[in-house]
Parts: sequence; C-alpha cells; structure tokens
Amino acid sequence: MDAPPVQYVTTSDGMRIAYAAAGSGTPLLILPGTFYHVQYAWEYPGLNQWLEALASHYRVILLDIRGTGMSSRDVGDDHTLSHYQRDLEAVVGRLELRRFLLFAASRGVDIAVDYALRNPERVEGLILGTSGDARSPSFFQVLPLEDWDLFVHSIVPHDRSPEEAKKIVELTMQASDQHNYMLRWRALEAAGDLEPRLRRLRTRTLVLHSRNYMNTPPEEGMKKADQTGGYMVLIDGTDAWGDGPQTLRAIRTFVAELPPRPTAEPQKAESDRAIQESAEPISAIDYSHLSARELDVLHLIADGKSNREIADCLTLSIRTVERHIANVYAKIGVHTKAQATDYAHRHGLASSIRSGARL
Repeated sequence: MDAPPVQYVTTSDGMRIAYAAAGSGTPLLILPGTFYHVQYAWEYPGLNQWLEALASHYRVILLDIRGTGMSSRDVGDDHTLSHYQRDLEAVVGRLELRRFLLFAASRGVDIAVDYALRNPERVEGLILGTSGDARSPSFFQVLPLEDWDLFVHSIVPHDRSPEEAKKIVELTMQASDQHNYMLRWRALEAAGDLEPRLRRLRTRTLVLHSRNYMNTPPEEGMKKADQTGGYMVLIDGTDAWGDGPQTLRAIRTFVAELPPRPTAEPQKAESDRAIQESAEPISAIDYSHLSARELDVLHLIADGKSNREIADCLTLSIRTVERHIANVYAKIGVHTKAQATDYAHRHGLASSIRSGARL
C-alpha cells in the first residue's frame, strides 16, 4: 500500500501538524511511539504491513506530534505533555471525529492516556501497545545525549536483517533529531508516574504486549491491564506494535465487545463479523503445550471463576494467575474468558479436565 497523502492542520498555539488517513470504517487514531513520521511509517519494515492490516478494516489515522516527522520542529524548550493534546485536538477537530478508537505504543501511551482522561466521551476504546523497558532509564536519557547515532542504532529490533536495520536507522533519523527527542522525553517524564493515571481511566481498555519487545516481560503488560481494569493479549513480535494480523484480530474482538454506537450500523457490522470469526472452529492445538497448572486455570475459567476465585482455588497470587491466563490465551489462540470457555467446551477440554485427564 502506498503512503496516503499528507495533510496539515494548525493547532491553537500555531504549530503545523502533519496527518494522514487510510482505509475506511471505524476511525482508529494511532500514536506509534517515540518516533513519528506519517509518510515514512509506510516504508518502515514491519510497521508498513501492520498499518496495511489495520487499514483493511479501519480508518487508520496517523499524525506527527510537534517536534517529529513532518510537523513543526521548533517547539520551544518549555513544552509539556499538555501541548501534545493540542496536536491531537487539532487533528480530531479537522476530521470531525466524534468518537474513535485510540491506539498507542511505547511512549505514545503517555499521550494517549492523558487524552483519554481529558476526553472520555470521544475515546470509544483505548488500545495500549507494548510500553516500558527493562533497560535503565539512563539508556534513554544519557546515551542519546552522548552518542545520538549509537542510540538510534541500538533501538533497532534485534531480529532485523542488515538491510532492514539500515532502513530503520535511516527512517528514524528522518523522524526526529537529538534536540527534539530530549525535549519530548523530558516532557513525558515530567508528567510523573503513569500508574495513577492508568487507574483513573474509565475508558474500556485493551493491552497488547509483544512477546520479545526490548526485553520487557509480559508482566509489564499484565500490570497495565490490572491498573486499567482491562485485559491483555500476548502477540508475537519484537516491535512495540507487534504482529499485524494478530493485532487486528485482537482489536476486532475488543471492538465487538464494546457498547454499540448510537449510529449502530457500521459498528454492528464490525461486531457481527468479529463475533462470527470468534465462533468459527479454531485450528487444532497440541494440548501437551499446556502445563498442568494452565489446564487447571482453563478449567476454572470455563467454570466462570474470577481471577480472585482462581487464585484462591489454586493458592496462587493474582499476578501468577494473570500470567497463567495470558499463557493459556496465547497457546489456544483466544483473547477473552468467554472465548476460552467456549473453546474448552467445543473441544471437550472442560470435561477432560474435570475427570483429571491430561490431553
């Protein structure tokens, strides 16, 4: 898919913000992470296929926040997290979006959560991609100042070919510069810990976590799911956004479970399609990949137990139960407890567990 045409809108404080839209259907506004470029995103290895997958079902909207990509770069040294809200508000206003899905990954999560807190009536559903990193904070604050080139090279996913890695470095250099990166990082850090803001969210939330992104363990995604009251889906990938088809499937299932829109027809069609897909038989799974404990957890899910009840039954912590549930979902290819329950009954797994059989 070719990159969609780039358009511009001016914010309330005079910044020129670049944005582009592709596809049709429910609007899905995307904040991809630390680096933004509405044109080159469609050339970025891995991200291009991911965007194409989403644009096949949604109206995908990208924007370059101030200081990045094709938007105004001279942002001043005193800008804060609230300034980025003006960028979103300008694009949302230009496109006359009443309600939309909001996806964010990496440090885009900070901006998306802040927007959802300020505008809960507009955000139909919030989707948080992989964020957080096991590396020291100094990696993102000291290294970029000392050696910008080394920093950019070091954030390339480890599984990329030399040609892809070279392309990613070139595009990243176009997406931002050292000065604006440091301003953006400081503005996001100054906003404080994300956890209290996540707990204040009232927007329905899906957390997606890439298995091998930046050495960040699945527990980070589980923590965000717990803090938001949402649920987490593990997806393949080493990027913050993860595998395109898996992301699309998770989002469509999530959207199908959202309350109907007032203008229900487009939403109803989307829900019907996702529900129909979730009801289709899932390809055969080698049940030996499920541990005995995971089978116990699946049994209790099929019995309608809550996470707390499962923890009590198995004498486990809530965190451990959440990890087992995430593993079960990933291994049997589902995203919700309702789907896991349906899966267990359709494959005769629930009765097998009850009788103590190991498949």
